[in-house]
Amino acid sequence: MGLQRPDFNQYEGIMTSNLMKLSELATLLDYLDTRSTINWCKKNNILVAHVGKAKYVASEQIEMFFDGKFKRFAHHHYPSPDKVIDAYTADNKVELSESMGEPVEKRAKKKYTAKKEMSKAALDFMNSINKSA
Repeated sequence: MGLQRPDFNQYEGIMTSNLMKLSELATLLDYLDTRSTINWCKKNNILVAHVGKAKYVASEQIEMFFDGKFKRFAHHHYPSPDKVIDAYTADNKVELSESMGEPVEKRAKKKYTAKKEMSKAALDFMNSINKSA
């Protein structure tokens, strides 16, 4: 009886859950080649982990990088950057657009109408939707 080797395949999902494949990062950055992605990681001090033949980066590190870029952008372009950052963090799109000085509602200048009458089936369908609402 010798020592049994542990089955590391059962831990693979846990170990790579907070990692992003380098190919996914390349897609996010709109790069075609992983070598360009590795150079981008080196330039921006992002650690590239080699697990077997696959290469990964920490997804938290990527999120922190892009959040930092957004915060610097907000501080540079908006008079109240804290409101913009808080709305972005809370995923409040209405408050984000208002704090950026963009109107939430835009009215259409042209009123669109149907060019021909709807069929009886379409009218019945629209009536059934209106009744259920």
